[in-house]
Amino acid sequence: MSNQLAFDAISRQKSGTSESRRKRHAGLVPGVVYGAGEDNANIQMDHNKILNALEKDAFHSSILQLTIDGNTEKVVLRDVQMHPASDVKVMHVDFMRVSRKEKLTMNIPIRFTGEEECVGVRMEKGMITRAFNDFDVVCLPDDLPEFIEIDVSELHLGDSISYADLNLPEGVESSYLISGGDETAVIVSCSAQIVAVEEEEEVEGEEGEEGVEVETAEGAAEGNDEG
Repeated sequence: MSNQLAFDAISRQKSGTSESRRKRHAGLVPGVVYGAGEDNANIQMDHNKILNALEKDAFHSSILQLTIDGNTEKVVLRDVQMHPASDVKVMHVDFMRVSRKEKLTMNIPIRFTGEEECVGVRMEKGMITRAFNDFDVVCLPDDLPEFIEIDVSELHLGDSISYADLNLPEGVESSYLISGGDETAVIVSCSAQIVAVEEEEEVEGEEGEEGVEVETAEGAAEGNDEG
């Protein structure tokens, strides 16, 4: 299970567009906490702390400890609204409460190892091709891994690793497979390098041919005039 990141928040009594704007100018981000059969809680958090946290993979894929007015509960990040141009980058955050008894679906990163030692790359001049770098898992909160590690060091040219080859931790399942996905779908492979071949351009030759045709046509025209 991943190490839990901890954040503080305070209750937000007032809501509305103008109130949220005032909070943002004061360096606070409005947000909401919902789920687990409890009432929604409107909160506000430090903008810079949230902005820095967004750069960490764990903030998106881990269970977080959120303390609201001194009371701590476990949540996961569910949505972030960003502004593309404003100095206030984070506009709103949504957190969902988690229950130890209820499974949740989370997107977690894949950590690929052994790429430099890969037989297909080092000895057979291949290259590692990743189909994606993260995927959804389903598990209880206490079983949530920080990442899934896939070792590619033994791959030869033409080899691949699919969902069927995954060795997931106990209690962790692939959301893709649960929903009926193909277990032979490739996650990572060692494939041949693509070498681009540039075609020779015969620009000068083509221009010369066009010039001959023009001269011939002009000569024919002149000959007709003389006749």
